[in-house]
Amino acid sequence: MLCIFLILYQKNNMKPKKVPESYQEVDQKLIQIGEKVRQIRKERSPNYEDFAREKNINKVTLNRIERGISVSTKQFISVLHKLGFTELEFFFKGL
Repeated sequence: MLCIFLILYQKNNMKPKKVPESYQEVDQKLIQIGEKVRQIRKERSPNYEDFAREKNINKVTLNRIERGISVSTKQFISVLHKLGFTELEFFFKGL
């Protein structure tokens, strides 16, 4: 009986986790990141399909990133490396 009481007490007195940003704010960040990727990519090649082919990047993945659509972290980091960002903090500086 004591165990049940403790479980119920913990459930009722647990503080909800704080969500640092709403989904809308996260979507806005993804759009900003995509715009930065597009800007950097355009400096190197105006056509994303040509750039993707040259750098061996899936063109759908590159297009999704540039439009601010979520991709896996692995895919995103791979694209950043192929854009020349081996140190991720340099890419995110100013965002």
